[in-house]
Amino acid sequence: IFFMMLSACVLAQTKNWENRFIDAMNYKDGVSINVKIDQMQFDLKSSDLGLIEIMDKDHFLLDFSNETVFVSEGIIKTFNKVNNQLIIDQLIEGDITIFDLLTGDFKDVLFENPDQRGNSIFVNFNIKMMGYSGFIKTKENGEPLELKVKYGPDQFLLLTVTNYIKGNLKLINEFNPLNAELIDLRE
Repeated sequence: IFFMMLSACVLAQTKNWENRFIDAMNYKDGVSINVKIDQMQFDLKSSDLGLIEIMDKDHFLLDFSNETVFVSEGIIKTFNKVNNQLIIDQLIEGDITIFDLLTGDFKDVLFENPDQRGNSIFVNFNIKMMGYSGFIKTKENGEPLELKVKYGPDQFLLLTVTNYIKGNLKLINEFNPLNAELIDLRE
């Protein structure tokens, strides 16, 4: 009986954290998030500042100084600002992306128990089917602070939130690269 009660309590804590995070990331007027992204791929380390706008789980945009990635209902449009190229592709069914984690699409994501540290909550996760692991760090109210995804030895992506604003979407509604070279990779 004790074990069952403990398991129920742990599951409730995880669901409570999950619901707060999903509510914070799926605000009815969208969210705008300034981020710093550090990435390590083998010996190559990179760092960039960007803006993420999430309208809902099927519409979001990531803007960097050199490129913008716009996703709408499974279609990915990547605009290379340097070469003035617009590459169109589609999401692969079953793949899990960082945007799935940010919008709360946690199918096939296994969470460990939330760990409160001061005013922050850490939740480690595993995505066994892809061999990924990492953590999500949020404020107590569910607003994101950090997200780290480890996708191989010496390979990770760390997204650090520098500013989170409800609403205030500016770029997602105006995304329309003009006179760009079009490359369509959809089959």
